[in-house]
Amino acid sequence: MKFLSIIFSSILLSACAADIMVYSDRDPAYDLSNFGTFDWAEKTDVENGKNPLYYSDLNDRRIKAAVEKELFSRGYTRTTKNPDRVIHYHIVVEEESVLAPEPYGYFYGPYWMRARLHVHTYREGTLIIDMLDPQTKNLVWRSWATAALDMITENEVEPIIYRAVAKMFKEFPHSSQSIPAVVDASKDPQDRD
Repeated sequence: MKFLSIIFSSILLSACAADIMVYSDRDPAYDLSNFGTFDWAEKTDVENGKNPLYYSDLNDRRIKAAVEKELFSRGYTRTTKNPDRVIHYHIVVEEESVLAPEPYGYFYGPYWMRARLHVHTYREGTLIIDMLDPQTKNLVWRSWATAALDMITENEVEPIIYRAVAKMFKEFPHSSQSIPAVVDASKDPQDRD
């Protein structure tokens, strides 16, 4: 019975690890497609004091590259001079718990049909991406992706960040102010995105 409980726990946690849940919220007063440029907000003291395992230069480059890929593909341009929107991200990692019953829910012992529950703890990571109006500093759009982190290996970090960001921007509109991209004719057509 204990062996089945371990197998059930492994399946439960691996199922949690593979799933990325995404949510978004926006200010309806802002037309998200009515801007053409963006830039990254500067790091604040809040990020500097966070856990360096998560707020590292490696993750910073991964997250920014994934977000830029999504925005560039929608016709937005990055600029450091008077951007229409400013983007900032946060990383939150928390310990979570889940209650799981025995695979069959009950065991036979001195007390007939007594239910037994197991508590499984895991780390849950949340990536939050905020888009702000630089003039008013108002939040105009926020999306966050949540996933269990315990089953993620170091080789999976970058693909998971890209997958999470792609899901976050799935419903994000294309820019109505987009400038046609210049295609480099010297590149192999298979290398173009």
